[in-house]
Amino acid sequence: MELNLPLDAANSPYPQLFSSLTLGRRTLRNRIAFGSVFSGLVERGDVTPALINFLANRAKGGAAMLVAEPFGMWRLVGPAAQGRVYGQMNLDGFRRLADAVSAHDSLLIAQISEQGRGDVRAARRGGAVAPSALPDDLSWTMPHAMSIDEIREMTDDLVLSTIRLQACGFAGVEISAGHGHIVHQFISPWMNRRNDRYGGSFENRMRLLDELAARLRQECGPEFIIGVRLPGCDGLPDSIDWGDSALIARHATTSGSYDYINFVQGSQAWTLHHHLPDMHGPRGPYIDRIGWLKGFSNGVKVASTGRILEPVQAETLLSDGKADFVMLGRTLIADAAWGMKSAQNRDADIRKCVSCNNCWAVSIAGGPTQCDNNPRVGMSEETDWRPSRTAAGKRVTVIGGGVSGLEAAWVAAARGHEVTLFSNSAELGGRVRLFSRLPGCESISSIFDYQIATAQRAGVHFELSHQATASDVAGCRPDAIVLATGGLFCWPEQLPRSLYDEGLVADMPTVLRDLVGRSSRIGGTAVIYDMDGTEMTYAGATLLADLFDRVVIVTPVECAARDQATVKKQSIHRRLMEKNIEVITWSEPSPDSRFEDARFVHRNVMTGRQGAIEDVGLFTYATARAPHNELLPVLRTVCPNIYLVGDVRNACSTMNAVQDGHVTGCNV
Repeated sequence: MELNLPLDAANSPYPQLFSSLTLGRRTLRNRIAFGSVFSGLVERGDVTPALINFLANRAKGGAAMLVAEPFGMWRLVGPAAQGRVYGQMNLDGFRRLADAVSAHDSLLIAQISEQGRGDVRAARRGGAVAPSALPDDLSWTMPHAMSIDEIREMTDDLVLSTIRLQACGFAGVEISAGHGHIVHQFISPWMNRRNDRYGGSFENRMRLLDELAARLRQECGPEFIIGVRLPGCDGLPDSIDWGDSALIARHATTSGSYDYINFVQGSQAWTLHHHLPDMHGPRGPYIDRIGWLKGFSNGVKVASTGRILEPVQAETLLSDGKADFVMLGRTLIADAAWGMKSAQNRDADIRKCVSCNNCWAVSIAGGPTQCDNNPRVGMSEETDWRPSRTAAGKRVTVIGGGVSGLEAAWVAAARGHEVTLFSNSAELGGRVRLFSRLPGCESISSIFDYQIATAQRAGVHFELSHQATASDVAGCRPDAIVLATGGLFCWPEQLPRSLYDEGLVADMPTVLRDLVGRSSRIGGTAVIYDMDGTEMTYAGATLLADLFDRVVIVTPVECAARDQATVKKQSIHRRLMEKNIEVITWSEPSPDSRFEDARFVHRNVMTGRQGAIEDVGLFTYATARAPHNELLPVLRTVCPNIYLVGDVRNACSTMNAVQDGHVTGCNV
């Protein structure tokens, strides 16, 4: 579908969202901006075609302005994962990037963002610098305190790099003065203990930001957009709260240097998860606070950000005067065409952000940005993608109604294949549907909601509440079979198998299906043996905490959520602590457990010491998932062309399951 945004905002379903906006001397065609997110698409400091696709797709999809991810703009260049500007002789990649965005009538902004002492990983770094020699709150990195000359050198480098990007066609820059980055470190009295002109008083702590913005305006001129991300509430002791943020906003916007401001929360500390509010909290948790801070911003345009998912949500906050435009990050990762679809009154076609933060987790781990709900991030054909129809349609049978099977089914049907999907449940979505019914997880339903609606439009034939047999499949006369029957949690080998055979102990999904929706308390203690470490297990634990007097997680590793990225791990542990859920680490079930006596015994894997939990009303387990592929041998007698997707091939995340189904649907 062609990009066809309304020229007249009055004819749009969202007139405020699609009205033009003036920033300085530039005009945006609507009030949608893409916020800076780390893509993981840079290679060895160079802009790649994938990064160009990633940003250009979001311009094509309706974002009037895009803030690129942080580039290396200082001689103390960051990791190779950053596009390198300072010291780079060839900037052709940056020119191509700016051209690709401007081709869609959008403006490209670079973000000035330097880490200083901060890091989002729990790992110390060498060679870090900061305003003061204080350890980073998260990584415990001990930085070198910058001298006056080093501060001036950094400012010179940032200005020089900005001038070079302006020459490449960038329309402006955004200074990151939040997130615990180096400018934030200078502003915060918690992080800045200097006693020279860059520390001590409020005015001195603001000096670096003031000087940098003034230099940028002087060197780049009035046509160049300059924005700034200011700290809202960073949640640290004696640092910056909402009242301080109002003072910072009033001071910064008095200078006349800025065309817009944005407020961000948390810091690179134990409050990192405040920056990326997840599905366990309300939508738009900072909208009202940002609206209040707008009153201290001296008329400078204000962007609102933080879990703005729906176009009606954006329209409402704009109509209420709580911001001048919206800056969307994860929302536009989930659907590059969010703006296009909103303008065309196609809200039901939007692949909505789940707010799971897996996109952040993957990119921080060094991979390219991915999304649970968008398997085509960074591909050339991403924006409002529909598959090309095949000339030779096939009969395709899909067995399994989870997200991997659904994704394969709708894509294959949209390509022109005749698709029949068997599901042994009356409801589609599989384990992800159960996940969506747990406390705080409702938004993950948007994955299978989109798949079901799209599959119905594509003509997929559903056989629900039907355990498919070989004869059922043979009756479809398939040219290809997609097996998507998922995986099953492995039985904890420390315990006698008879407990399972006699129905005395069930795995966690089985237990949760029985307990979801129950309001009456059960009492006693619930014990979870955790070798899974995923979000679903801990959401299930919070459900059990509402039903039992005590919940204990036993895990053989060093902590709950061991394999989760920092921002997700913080959120999980906060919820566990709020519910008083106990975690016993380095431990496994002991065969000395006596469930008939309501007694569970755990054994420390390091020392062999045992401990007991009494009054156990429930024991359940979330372990590694083995493929549920019992049907596979007989299916091979029906059709040799069989595709395994999702957990039935290899235990995987929701993100990987959707991707697996998507690739299969494209290739079957």
